[in-house]
Amino acid sequence: MTRVPSRSWRDKRIDELLEAVSALGMTMSRAAAGEVLDERVTYVAEHMRVTEATARRYLTDEALAGLARTIVFGFVDETPGADLMNAPRTAAVPVRFAGTIFAGLGEVVRIFLVERDDVDHTRDRVAQVAHAQSSFGLLLNAQVATVGFYEEPSVQMPPALLLRVARMLETAADLVEGGLVGYQADPDESAGLPGAFRRDIKLLRSMAGQESNT
Repeated sequence: MTRVPSRSWRDKRIDELLEAVSALGMTMSRAAAGEVLDERVTYVAEHMRVTEATARRYLTDEALAGLARTIVFGFVDETPGADLMNAPRTAAVPVRFAGTIFAGLGEVVRIFLVERDDVDHTRDRVAQVAHAQSSFGLLLNAQVATVGFYEEPSVQMPPALLLRVARMLETAADLVEGGLVGYQADPDESAGLPGAFRRDIKLLRSMAGQESNT
């Protein structure tokens, strides 16, 4: 009979942190969660003058939940839990660029589909991206593009939505740079995704910080 190797404390806690963050409406990569966890253990060990093994005992379920809240509410500009369809639309987005972002979110879904062999985690990740993509598409469809803020047709979007989408693209870029190839994606084409995503991320965050008068 083949024995299944027991999972490490770190792996289990990363899973739990990802679940707690997801429950609050946010996604993050496994690598990022691991870094946050390691930093917290090191911080506790240094400030309490104990070994890291002892410091881990202080990372209780309650402490982990608090860490998840700290992570999520550190992204307060994304207004976690808000109804984005009814949020103020103060950021102008060129229609052509909106199309690029909509397509980019489709690539993010393909990447998240193969991130982990965990159905529940994958469902949460993909559902959040699909929700953002749906909101983006509905807001685009509900408006008549105007020319004014840019020298090309643009629509108005909630800054919080742009920031959420930027974070999703950033997570996906990190995963691809770490060697992940999206579901049924061409490896050669995937190699160019991080650079494209990061250009879009920069533009999204810039647009989110600009208030248009249209």
